[in-house]
Amino acid sequence: MYLNLLHVDDALKRQALFLEQCRGLQARESEAAEAAAGLRLWGKDAAVENFRRHLHSSLHCNGGSGTVVTFMGSGDFHHISALLIGMMAESSDAPLTVIHFDNHPDWVHFSGGLHCGSWVNRALALPQVKRVITIGACSRDLRWPEWKRANLQALRNGKTILLPWRSPSQRFRARDIGGLERDQFLNLLKTLIPTRNVYITIDKDVLSHEGAVTNWDQGQMDVGTLVATLRFVLAHHHAVGIDVTGDYSRPHYPDMLRKLETLIDQPWRQPDADHAANINQKSNLRLLECISEAA
Repeated sequence: MYLNLLHVDDALKRQALFLEQCRGLQARESEAAEAAAGLRLWGKDAAVENFRRHLHSSLHCNGGSGTVVTFMGSGDFHHISALLIGMMAESSDAPLTVIHFDNHPDWVHFSGGLHCGSWVNRALALPQVKRVITIGACSRDLRWPEWKRANLQALRNGKTILLPWRSPSQRFRARDIGGLERDQFLNLLKTLIPTRNVYITIDKDVLSHEGAVTNWDQGQMDVGTLVATLRFVLAHHHAVGIDVTGDYSRPHYPDMLRKLETLIDQPWRQPDADHAANINQKSNLRLLECISEAA
C-alpha cells in the first residue's frame, strides 16, 4: 500500500489520531489547499490541469503491484478522483471498473471543466474504464435526472450501474440494496464487476449521520456495510487505487456563483467542525484498518 494524505482543506488535520496512524504507515502528505482553492465544487479546465500537475509532483501516483490510497477531505473536491483514476490509467492499459460509494451519482454533464457532480463522465471517457458502479445513492438527484443534465446514456448502455440504497424515485427502486441481506447484495455486486482491476472511491456522504458528518446531504448506509463491502471487493479484485473523501470542512468559496450553488444544493446549517472531525475520524480509522489489512 502507498498511502497519501491530500490536504485540500483542514479536515484531515483536525483528526489527530488518524494522522498519527497514517504517519506510522509512512503516508506521503501534500499541502494542497492553495493549489485546490479554485477547485472547490468545480474548476475550469486550466485550474484542473494545474492541479493534475500538482498531484503528479506531490503524491504516490503509481503503486506498481501495490495499491495507491488517498484520503483527501471534503466531498466538495470529489472530482479530484477523476484525476487520480486518470493517473492510474496512465500506468496500465488493463481494463478497470470504478466502484463508487456515494449518496449522489455524480453523473451530470458539465462543459469547460470538472465538477464534483460530473467527474464520473470524465472517468468513463478513459478507455481503460469499462464501467462505473455507483453504490448507496438515495439523494434527490435521482428524481427527474434528465432535468439535471444526467448522463443517462451511460446508464442505458451499461457503462454506469446504479445500486441505490433506497431510491426516492420509483424509476430506480428495482435496484435498491437497502432492503437486501448483505450476502445477497455482495453476490449481486460480484456479478456486476467485469474486470479484475478496480478503482474504489468512497464519499462518506453515502453514510448516515452516525457514520459521517459532511458538507452535503447524506445517505442511509451504515459504516459496517461500507467496510464489509470494501473488504469483499478487495478480497476478490486487485485495487489499483482507492480514495476516500466526504469529510467536513468549513467552506470558503472563491466566487459568488459557487456560494449560490451551495444554497441550492447543500444543507444551510453548518455543523460544529470538531464534532464532525470526531465522527469522521472514527470512520476513517475503520476504513484505513480495512484497507491496510487487504491492500
